[in-house]
Formats: sequence, C-alpha cells, structure tokens
Amino acid sequence: MTVMGLLTLVAILAVWFFRREWTQYVLGVTVAFPHTAALTTGIQGFPLFYFAVVVIAALSIPYLLMGLAQPGRVAAITSRRAFLPDLLGVLLVAWGAFIGIIGPRLFAGMRVFDAANGIDGQVGNMAVLAPTGQNLAQIGYLGFSALFLLLSGRLFRVDSRILGSALWVAVVLAAIRIVAEPVWPKELLQNMEVYYATPERLAGTFAEPSDLGMYLTAAGAYFAVMLWRSTGRRRIPYALGLVVVAIDFLFNASGTALLGLAVVVFAAIALGLRRLIVTSRFGVRPGAVVTFVAGVAAALTHLSMLYTITIASASAKTETSSWVNRGASNLRAWEIFVESLGAGIGLGSNRPSSFFFLVLSCLGIVGVGLLGVMVVMALRAGARLPAVTASAWAFAGIVIAASIAVPDLASPVFWIGLAACLCPWALARAEAVSDSPSAVDLTPALTPSALPPVRPPFGSQA
Repeated sequence: MTVMGLLTLVAILAVWFFRREWTQYVLGVTVAFPHTAALTTGIQGFPLFYFAVVVIAALSIPYLLMGLAQPGRVAAITSRRAFLPDLLGVLLVAWGAFIGIIGPRLFAGMRVFDAANGIDGQVGNMAVLAPTGQNLAQIGYLGFSALFLLLSGRLFRVDSRILGSALWVAVVLAAIRIVAEPVWPKELLQNMEVYYATPERLAGTFAEPSDLGMYLTAAGAYFAVMLWRSTGRRRIPYALGLVVVAIDFLFNASGTALLGLAVVVFAAIALGLRRLIVTSRFGVRPGAVVTFVAGVAAALTHLSMLYTITIASASAKTETSSWVNRGASNLRAWEIFVESLGAGIGLGSNRPSSFFFLVLSCLGIVGVGLLGVMVVMALRAGARLPAVTASAWAFAGIVIAASIAVPDLASPVFWIGLAACLCPWALARAEAVSDSPSAVDLTPALTPSALPPVRPPFGSQA
C-alpha cells in the first residue's frame, strides 16, 4: 500500500464511523488523483477512488445483511427510489462483462489501437486483437463504478458537493503546481504506470494535459452556475474559482479545454435565449448585466491575446500530426463497430481518441444505449431540480470534453458526476411518492433518511 492509499484508508474509516455525511468529500478528493495508486503490484496500480469504493463496500456488508434479514427490507432496497438507474448500471456491467470476454475471442485478429501504447505510434502499425488482462481490468473497473452508484445515497449522502470537492482540489492543486513544479512530489502523486505529461504544459495531478482540460471544462461550468445562483458573499469563492480555472487554462494549453468550454458556453447562451423567448418571467440580474459589460470591455481590449489562445490555438492544433492521428483512431473505432456488427469488441480491446468512439467500438450499440439513457437522465435531473443544476452543467462539460479527447470509461469523475445528478433526483422522487396519498409506505433501511440527521459541515448549499 502506498502513502496515499494509507491516507485514503484512514480518511474513509474516520468519516465512516464518526461523520458519515463527509464520506462524499473523501471520495471527491480521491477523484482528483485518478493516476495515483493506492495499491501497487509490480508495475500495475489500483487507483485511489476505486480503492475507497472497495473499502466502503466492505464496511457496508453488515448494514446490508441487517437490512436483508428484516421483512420488507428487500422491497425497500429495490423501491422506486432509484431502481431505474440501478437497473441500467447492472445491465451495463452485465453486457460489459459478456462482450469483454466474448468479443476479443470472437473477433481475434482484428486491427485495433492497443490501450497500452500511444495512438501516434500505432497509426501505421496497429495491434492485433487478442484477449489480454486489460479486458478483465476494465470489466472490474466498470463493476466497481456500478457498485459506487448502488451504494451512493443509500449508506452515505451524495449530492453536488462530491463533484464540487473533486473539481476544487483538481484546479487548486494544478494552480499550485505552476509555481511548485521544481518540488512537485511526482513519485507520490504520479505513481501509475502510464504518464504522458511534460513540464511545458500544465497537467496538475493527471497523466496528461487533456485530462486536466476535462476537469477545467467541468469546473468552469460548475463555478459559473454556482456564481449565478448564489448571493452576497457566497459568490466570492466561486468567482475566485473561475479565476483559478482561467489561470490553469492558460498554462494547460489544451485543445480539450478550449473546445469543451466553447461548447458549454455556446449551449448556455442557446438555452438562455430559448428561455428568454419561451417565458415572459425571465429576468436578468443587474449584477449579470454589469459582469457582461465588463467581460465585453475586457475582451475588446485584449483581442490579440484572445485570438492567440482561442482561434489561433485551435487552428494550430488542427494542423498537427497528433490531430490527424486522433481522427484516424476515431475513424478506425467506427470501422470496428461496423465490422463487429454493432456488438463491440470489449472494454480494453481498443482505445481511440474519443470517449464516444471508445464506448461505440468496445461496448457497441447496447453499451451506447444504456450509457446514453443514464447520461440523459442525469441532464434531465439538472433541468428539473435547482439543487442539481450546477452538477448537471459540470457533468455535461465532462461528457463533452471526454468525447473530444479523454477516452476512459473508468474515469472516476464521470461516475461521480452521474451520482451527483441522479442521487438527489432519486431522493426527491421518493419523497414525492411517499407524500402521495395512494403511495405505499416503504421506509428504506439503507437510505439517508434511516441514518442520523446530516449536518452540512460548511453551511447549507446554495
């Protein structure tokens, strides 16, 4: 066990037994270190987040046994509270396990992009598909992710703060690394086998700049929504958060962050205009007008710099061989999807440049459908519940940025983004059902309502 693994174990045990409502904070912090191993075996490492999930699952066994031993508890566990997301997660794992075992054998010999090697070196010399340990490893990570969704909101509270804590830690540590690069503890924080980052571009606690770019996209969306919805002094930390995101963005120089933030901003403007047209009750805050005018003024006085970090940067990236190679890997992923008759060839068998094409080529149309329904449910929850709005926009940023250049279904931030949207929605739905006169009174033994009252450690959420 590594030093970070030991610290994670101590933190999980402490919050579990003394302040369980803080469990989501510990999990959120581990998400900011996706390339830090808690356990190492030779050259392989087991990430902090999944290690924490395994520890929580082990601690949950007594509670699950107690719940199953009493009448009515099984019905409570599988109640309408969160049955559909749970079912989708279980089906996704079942399909992932099936195609992950059958696919590499059924389509053996197919040309693929090996996940253990970089894309650039494989464009003209692709690997040959065959069953490997990566297939089993990716199936395991998918299972742990689904297990996290099953436990979330039942044995410990999960809301937007799990996502917020991950984003805060990620962007702040990235900013610290800008000035602390000579003394940055790489051996402690970057102890996984794969590590592509270079000192020229900021990567923070991640393996490569594109990973940080995904977090910057999500953090920019999250902080902007929280700033919009907060009042008074509560706006200050989110305004400072946006400043930190801007600083990280300049040093990150990632096309992932550039395109991701551009798409999120465009979507926000489009939805805002739609709301302005559809409803007559739409109002604009004076502070928003002042901020908009100040932003336009700053943009007009720094046109040269803005052009350099946006249009010129995007144009330069499209002319690089890396951009062409990434496009070729995505094209090959589509061909794999067609050649496998839409079934996919299993997780760990192919690694293109895009999250979407990863799922398409590895899990096929079934995986895309199941995962797509879960993503749509999460985004719809953000549209219906104000408390989930910031999480939904951040999650949208994660999906957009991952679809650009982060092909990793085992990325913890994707799964906590799902949980941050779906768990509050499921709890609100359960409360609405229980308030209905015709509803059957099922009191889940394993829901937050059965735990001691939760006291927000840093004040109520905006």
